[in-house]
Amino acid sequence: MKISLGIYPNETPADIIASAKLADEMGYSTLWVLDSHLLFHEVYTLLGALAVSTTRIRLGTAVTNPVTRHPTVTAAAFSTLSELSGGRASLGISVGDSALKSLHLAAAKMSVLAQTVTICRQLLDGQAVSLGEGKTAQLHHVGPPVPIYVAATGPRMLELAGRIADGVILMNGIAPELIRAAIAIVGEGERAAGRETGSVKIAVWAACHPSRQAVKFNVARAILRSIPGEADDLTRQVAAKVKQAYDFRQHGSAEADFARLIPDEIVTRFAFAGEYAAIGQQVKALLACGVDEVVLAIPVAPKIVPRNVIMRELKGMLGGMIDASMGAGKSRVEQGLVQGRV
Repeated sequence: MKISLGIYPNETPADIIASAKLADEMGYSTLWVLDSHLLFHEVYTLLGALAVSTTRIRLGTAVTNPVTRHPTVTAAAFSTLSELSGGRASLGISVGDSALKSLHLAAAKMSVLAQTVTICRQLLDGQAVSLGEGKTAQLHHVGPPVPIYVAATGPRMLELAGRIADGVILMNGIAPELIRAAIAIVGEGERAAGRETGSVKIAVWAACHPSRQAVKFNVARAILRSIPGEADDLTRQVAAKVKQAYDFRQHGSAEADFARLIPDEIVTRFAFAGEYAAIGQQVKALLACGVDEVVLAIPVAPKIVPRNVIMRELKGMLGGMIDASMGAGKSRVEQGLVQGRV
């Protein structure tokens, strides 16, 4: 199981590059960077800078969308990033969240997302794509292969990811029973598309910090989603309050006002938090679920422990896994986590 980092790009680009260099040296697998252009620094500019500042770590979006980025622009950006980085680019995409909310736009339809994935895949493979009425488009410069990950939480999106994606980024919390429920639905999509079980790589994204307070902003967003699995009365009651208070202008901020609505009792069902040893155990608990990659989204704010400190501490807890991120982990099939054998 690989260990990666999620980057909220709300600090200076120089600081982000410094963290990227450290992560590259320490053996973390991928830097997944948010794409929400009004709230954060612009992702493609950052990814280009990160590509020339690192040598090994993979670089991806978590995630872009089909609305603010035209599919041909997305494909061109990732083809260039892949060439610039020596084949280290991963395209993460979904229907859109804060990038669209901050523009007062609705999320893309699932059919639009599916079409976008198809167009991007064809363009990245060097093929011409149809633009309707007999018109076509094609990239003139094609870089190394780029895997396409779909971020998904609810049943319909999970099933779609199973049908069309190379990987899925789960934003379903971290409780093993929630992750197993999500993976089962991804498997349904794989089977519906006639794909081999385990074709889709499973990445789990969640906020990570030793301070429970520092991750509550991410818990607040998570409990508003349609997460498969059981929810207790407390979580449902808190979600109702968060729905009224959530402010997308504070999305991705550890200092968000709505975070105060999250009680400590539910935090570690949806985010990695507590003493470093406890975080290590939370991460390791996902290995038996068939997870291929854990993305530790470490927030940055003035009064909390810095990201680089946490990265170093977790290296001590997860050193073997982080070192193994330089190679390939076992698939769900190799672990025997196929239907009927879980």
